[in-house]
Amino acid sequence: MLDAYDPELRRLALALAPPELRAREGVYCGVGGPSYETVAECRFLQRVGADAVGETTVSEAVAARHCGLRLLGLSLITNAAPLPPED
Repeated sequence: MLDAYDPELRRLALALAPPELRAREGVYCGVGGPSYETVAECRFLQRVGADAVGETTVSEAVAARHCGLRLLGLSLITNAAPLPPED
């Protein structure tokens, strides 16, 4: 699936976001859950380009696009998964 999130809506959201929100585009990766990622999983997800990880947004976006809806995905990052330094 290409362009799951509408490019025009993404540009508009970024243009209207107040600076204190530090809004930016990123890659959202969907995983099965419920779970908290291990250090190895976090390293893998980072290496494949994920900026944020969640459990339901991807399947919901697929269903919405199947219905022909225009989408804008917004995520509030509530916990960071700091990785220990590589050995």
